[in-house]
Amino acid sequence: MKALFSTWKDNLVDNRGKSPDSWADVPVKLPNAFDSKRKITGFMGWGGIVVLEEPYDVVEMAVNYAKALQQSSCAKCFPCRVGTKVGEDILEKIVSGKGVADDLKQLTDLYENIAKNSKCGIGQLGPEPIIQAIQYFRADFDDYIGGRRKPLGLKYLYKMTAPCTSACPTGMDIPLYIEQVKEGDYAGSLATIRTASPMASTLGRACFHPCENNCRRDNVDKSLSICKIKRFAWDFEDQHVVDKPVNPNKYARKETVAVIGAGPSGLSAAYYLALQGFPVTIFEKLPTVGGAAWTGIPHYRIPKDIMVREVKFVEDMGVEIKYGVEFGKDETFASLRKKGFKAFFLATGGDISKEMGVEGEKDNIPGVYGGIQILKDITDNVTKDVVKIPSIKPNPVPVPKRVLVVGAGNTAMDCVRSYIRLGSEDVNIVYRRTKKEMPADPHEVHESEDEGVKYNFLLAPTKLVTQNGKLVGLECQKMELGPPDESGRRKPMAVKGSEHVLPADIVISAIGQDCDTNYLKEEPTIQTTKWNTIITNEETYQTSVTDVFAGGDVVSGPLNLVTAVGHARRAAQSIGQYLRGESVGVSDQQIMEKIISAVGAYDKSEQVPQAKGWNRKQMPICDRKDKIGSFNEVELGYSLEDVTEESSRCMRCYIVGMASVSAGGGA
Repeated sequence: MKALFSTWKDNLVDNRGKSPDSWADVPVKLPNAFDSKRKITGFMGWGGIVVLEEPYDVVEMAVNYAKALQQSSCAKCFPCRVGTKVGEDILEKIVSGKGVADDLKQLTDLYENIAKNSKCGIGQLGPEPIIQAIQYFRADFDDYIGGRRKPLGLKYLYKMTAPCTSACPTGMDIPLYIEQVKEGDYAGSLATIRTASPMASTLGRACFHPCENNCRRDNVDKSLSICKIKRFAWDFEDQHVVDKPVNPNKYARKETVAVIGAGPSGLSAAYYLALQGFPVTIFEKLPTVGGAAWTGIPHYRIPKDIMVREVKFVEDMGVEIKYGVEFGKDETFASLRKKGFKAFFLATGGDISKEMGVEGEKDNIPGVYGGIQILKDITDNVTKDVVKIPSIKPNPVPVPKRVLVVGAGNTAMDCVRSYIRLGSEDVNIVYRRTKKEMPADPHEVHESEDEGVKYNFLLAPTKLVTQNGKLVGLECQKMELGPPDESGRRKPMAVKGSEHVLPADIVISAIGQDCDTNYLKEEPTIQTTKWNTIITNEETYQTSVTDVFAGGDVVSGPLNLVTAVGHARRAAQSIGQYLRGESVGVSDQQIMEKIISAVGAYDKSEQVPQAKGWNRKQMPICDRKDKIGSFNEVELGYSLEDVTEESSRCMRCYIVGMASVSAGGGA
């Protein structure tokens, strides 16, 4: 992008005095508009200074940034706690016209010392743009000191975050909850987690943890086990007698909300609405809670008795759950509005397995299954004695010798690992690309290989093969990888004449899921995509019908648990605004969060000045024979000693980003 000036990532670009059409590019992506009414003229943060255009005032920006650093300081180390306050005071003096020339050297020395001696990112990374401002805008500082300049009075908005937090769809304050675990404040840690998600147990067991892919510790040795530390905080509460939080706003308001679907997104939205005081009822078509987390994630990853206890906490906050209610049939928009519900949150997920598109698939051949349905049947059978729900009537699950699962995502991993546990001898993945392109969590792939799953790469299914009406195999065609497609992965291309048959007793399609939105027939003005997902405002999650909001897989398409929870948290905020008669929209802090995400809070190539060699604590798992022989939980959880050591590896990589914003303009 083009900008007047930038020092971002130590890359100096100075276009001052040059014609705009000759400006050099700067290595950062910033939107020109803050929102529809305000434009961004500059940005200051952990990576340096960016000045987009007039009007700007780097000195005024520096003093406001200094205030932001001071307010963000955790006050746990002297250099940052005291130094940032001293720096703020000196800059305030300069801007007020009372500064002297020696102040600039004192500021430079001060902020260099803060950077060298602080214990976390606020003090280590925060000072650099102020030092750069003095270096490259010295004349502006001199003008203030000489009384020749006054502040423009622009608005300065800042956000404190961290690379891991910025990557989390829920916006969870990850360094804080890890610090609290390290200090033994487990209740405080769980309270911090619950500000962003009530599903600490579920996410602590099955999140795909994008935070760990954006952990600066990975630039040193190995990223933190952020996900499993979260699990520890919940497990501690679950396993000890503690005073659990209560909802001080329980039923404080009269407006009732209907949530459709009791998966992670529906449960999370209900939780945050209940905390705002709204009476909430969840309508769930199944006899159990959890949605895909219950039916699609096996018991060995998320034990269902644990999930029941997790959901009990949500109910205790003031949420009612009605089971066996199919929306669009047993209840509708009209019937619920007639009963007094003032808003809806649609969280119906994506629970229909995609077809493979092979010959014979529509012939109802016995032994051909969708991954979602077979996982549900397995879960029902495995957990019927663990969680006694009388209305669950398990379908019988076939356990043949030879199993083929088509696909390479986490649903495919859950299918093959489940069939290993059921006792099938020959369990296979069929995937049209190579191992490198697999979308499944690498940890899941590794575990499946250890358990005996076989992989058949560069094969695409073409035909279901039968003899005397019985499935005997899957015809496949060899593939070779061509140029990247729209997903960024190399496109598989068929090798002519390479068809051959893989023997199989059952074939399971695990190539993705579709959404069932037949209930929208009653509200035809709610817009959907060609993939049958619901169209919402991407920031508020409000649909084209003002009292209807939606989130999770039914909006994004099948993605992951943490994204669904992130949708729910934001949607609950919007629903609260709507019911209180406020304008439905996002806050300045949320806009700043989006801007920092666009800038990129994490730099994989950054050289982090930290001693290497503090190894990540591996999650204890059960013995291999116990993994294969049962559906007991594989991951055993950290001990107190191990979680304390792992939490201590956190470098508290907090950063501050600040935008200078002027009225008018926008896009």
